[in-house]
Amino acid sequence: MSEQASILQENAEFLYTRLLKTLKGLSTEEATWKPTPESNNIEWQLNHLSRITNLSMPRLVKDDHDWTPKDWPSDYKETQHDPDKMIKDIENGKKLVLLELGELSKAQLEENTKYWGGLRKRKEGLFAYLAEIAHHKGQIAYIRGTYARKNGKKWKYP
Repeated sequence: MSEQASILQENAEFLYTRLLKTLKGLSTEEATWKPTPESNNIEWQLNHLSRITNLSMPRLVKDDHDWTPKDWPSDYKETQHDPDKMIKDIENGKKLVLLELGELSKAQLEENTKYWGGLRKRKEGLFAYLAEIAHHKGQIAYIRGTYARKNGKKWKYP
């Protein structure tokens, strides 16, 4: 394991732990509530994060842009899933991501790989996906806090 991969792996573990703490006790009502009609809800965030965790990051790590986990539905994005299922999907994908991140060499992290319409270093894509986890965790916390205040409840940010 390269030092860089170790740091990425440690950061990913931290971000996933914070995300899962933020999701603890999530109700279906909270997951589907929107602060405005135009807003994304937590359900949308979970679907997006599950696809990043189970498809985008492993594909980038493996440098195989067609890779898909066994039994992964091709219509995952378009299908409405129970929030608990998507949280479990994120937890399962996290295991593979953490394992494979730790196996990357310094040379692999520096390699150019094709994604988002161009060539970029593999590590840059991983930085961006890890930032997505942090970004959407923050959005989820905002939605949960706002939902609680609007409904006269308390929600303590973990």
